[in-house]
Amino acid sequence: MFLSLSINMEREVTYSTEVDTVSIQINCSSLEEQQGIRFMVGRAITEYNRVYLKDNDFTKEREILFNNNRLGAIRLGINPLWNKFTRQYDMNYYIAVSFYGLKSHIEILDNLSNGCLFAVCGILNTFSIEYVFTELDVCLDMNTKIDNVLAICTSKLPRTEYHFVNNSFYNGDSVYIEKFTKDKLNYYSQRAYVYNKAKKENLKFPLTRFELKLQKSFFKNDLDFETIVNSLNRYTVMFFPNIYEKSIVIDRYNSYSRISRRDIERMGLERYRLKPDVVKIERFIDNLKKYRLY
Repeated sequence: MFLSLSINMEREVTYSTEVDTVSIQINCSSLEEQQGIRFMVGRAITEYNRVYLKDNDFTKEREILFNNNRLGAIRLGINPLWNKFTRQYDMNYYIAVSFYGLKSHIEILDNLSNGCLFAVCGILNTFSIEYVFTELDVCLDMNTKIDNVLAICTSKLPRTEYHFVNNSFYNGDSVYIEKFTKDKLNYYSQRAYVYNKAKKENLKFPLTRFELKLQKSFFKNDLDFETIVNSLNRYTVMFFPNIYEKSIVIDRYNSYSRISRRDIERMGLERYRLKPDVVKIERFIDNLKKYRLY
C-alpha cells in the first residue's frame, strides 16, 4: 500500500525555457554623458509603457514600477579604471539597468517588464550607444510539483563546493545546488537552484523552476552565447513520474565521487532529462541587440 501511494504521481510534464532576469551596463566618459543617457533611458521606458519611475532613497536606485510592483531599476555608479598608458586611474561613469521577473507567469507584469527592457535596448540601439550584459537568469519552468524534479551538476566547477543531492540546503521551497554563503552569493560567476515558483508568485497551478543565474563576473568578455550553453550543459534537470525512480537515481549519483559523461549514460539519466531550448535563448538575446524604436 505504501509503495503504491508513493509512486502515484504525474506521468508526464510540460515545460518551457525562459529568460527571467536581464541586466545591462552603459559605460560613460563623463558625468554629463551619464546624466543624459539616464534621462534618455527613463523617457523611453515611460513613453512606451504604462509604468512610472520613483527614486528609492535607501537603495539609491530609480525604480521602475507598475501599481507598486517593482519591474526593474536604474542605478548610477562610478568606479576607477587603471589606464596602463597614462599609468593613472580614469573615472568610469556607468548606468546599470536591471529587469527582474521577465517571466513571472503574471501576464500583465511580464508584458510590461519585457516592453520596458526592449524600450531600453531599443533606444540604445537606435542611437548606437554601446552596452554590455552583466546579468542573465535562464530558467526551465516545469508544470509539476518540486517533488517530481531533480537537478544535479554533472560537470562541476573547480574551487566550488556542492551539496549532496539528498542533502541539499532547503530554504522553504528552494533547493540550492552549489554550497555558497549568503554574504558571497554575488561574488560567483554562476549558481543554480530549484524552487517552487507557484508558491512565490501565488499561482493557481503547480510550477517548479530550475534557475541558472549568470552573474557579473561571468560576463567579463561580454556576452558569449556558446559559453551560456556550456554553463547550462553543466546541469542535468530531470522530471520523474514517481518518487521511487527519483530515489534510485539519487542513490546512484551519490555513489560516484566524480561524474563523467559515460557515468551519466550508465545511470540512464537521459530518459528523465528535460533539455533547455537554447535556440529560444539565442533568439531572445539577438532580438534585444537588433531592436530599434524607430
